Amino acid sequence: MLQTYQGYFQNGRFISPELANVPENVEVYIMVTGKEFELPKTKAQQQLEAFDKFVAGIKTIDDEPLTDEDFSLLENNRVSFARELDL
Repeated sequence: MLQTYQGYFQNGRFISPELANVPENVEVYIMVTGKEFELPKTKAQQQLEAFDKFVAGIKTIDDEPLTDEDFSLLENNRVSFARELDL
């Protein structure tokens, strides 16, 4: 029976996000594709990335600071400002 596991090598070890249950003493073939494997991002990593993009976007606004009306529009579009930020 052939089984396929997707993963990558790190420090000489095979790393896979899925459980690779390979029995002892069985023949194994490894195919190297050359394509870099991108680990799935955690929810915290996704949120930090989105926040960093938001802050970068805010910093590009040089003309005028955001007004209360601007913040209201953002909040109406599901952006929550639960804490004060010092940018």
